Amino acid sequence: MKLTRLTLSEFTVFSDATFDFAPGVNVLIGENGAGKSHILKLVYALTEAARRLAAGQGLEGGVEPKLDNLVRGMLMGVFQPDSLDSFPALRPGQAAISLEWEDARLEVTLGPGDALTANVTGAISEIGRPLFIPPREVLSIFPGFVEAWLHRESAFDRTYFDLCVALGLKPLRSGGPTELLEPIERALGGKVVMREGRFYLRYPGGDMEMPMAAEGDRKLAMIAYLLMNGSLSENAYLLWDEPEANLNPERARLTSDIVAALAHAGAQVFMATHDYALTSELSLKVDTGALRPGEAAFFALRRDERGGTLERGERLAALQHNAILDAIASLHEREQQALFAPGETPR
Repeated sequence: MKLTRLTLSEFTVFSDATFDFAPGVNVLIGENGAGKSHILKLVYALTEAARRLAAGQGLEGGVEPKLDNLVRGMLMGVFQPDSLDSFPALRPGQAAISLEWEDARLEVTLGPGDALTANVTGAISEIGRPLFIPPREVLSIFPGFVEAWLHRESAFDRTYFDLCVALGLKPLRSGGPTELLEPIERALGGKVVMREGRFYLRYPGGDMEMPMAAEGDRKLAMIAYLLMNGSLSENAYLLWDEPEANLNPERARLTSDIVAALAHAGAQVFMATHDYALTSELSLKVDTGALRPGEAAFFALRRDERGGTLERGERLAALQHNAILDAIASLHEREQQALFAPGETPR
């Protein structure tokens, strides 16, 4: 069941905002502090709370969960604020959130103070599993991470813990979707394996310990293993924060191919990025028909005197405010000024 809309009132940097999501790929761009990661984390936290409620699964293995407790626990674990009072844009104040799927809705009110109320309606049993992938990879820190996070204070937020739990599942007997795995394994030059709680890249000449692999390769290896063990499936929601981090710019096309293939397989993808090549590759897929009309949406987030604002388009060129292109244009202008004397025009 697809996510269709997120409506915010006085939540962090957003005074009033409505995100109408595409069923396939959703790309968030904007300068630092515009709220991109907040959106990804909020969608993840609320979706996971609703999924756990439907499954009768509390946090850390608890049973008979209450929605208010699940939402509170997920928000605190994912964002790591001092208290819920940090969420309303105006303090002391109240924030209102509505997250909608095709046949379900979750409404949350935060504040004043530490107050929280949550209500869900509709077919929440149809909500799929969300997966949040942070900017850094976790395969190199996977050994012992889950137990350490459960029993000790940690600077890592809950998204790292949940991701490691998902990575800990054994591969499917089928080995995962070959059509999605083959391009990744071809780029890696090998296969991802887990042995005795540690990850390796298996090459024809032997296994390489994952911490010795390039960080960009480790990031792709995470996607491969999540496909292999079924965590990243046709009903999943993938929330990917800065997929370009530590990836060679030449991998932008591969990343866009992976994202489009996931959307075609039935997953719904949300990503926040600052990368020109990646956003352009995805927009090109819309222009060429590789992503069907209405299958993708681009959101430009920015901050002004009213707080966080946004605009939406079905391709990159439809956005009037593009922080990535603005930065490139500024650089080009300064290069021209440095290379040519005043009044001289480039040939």
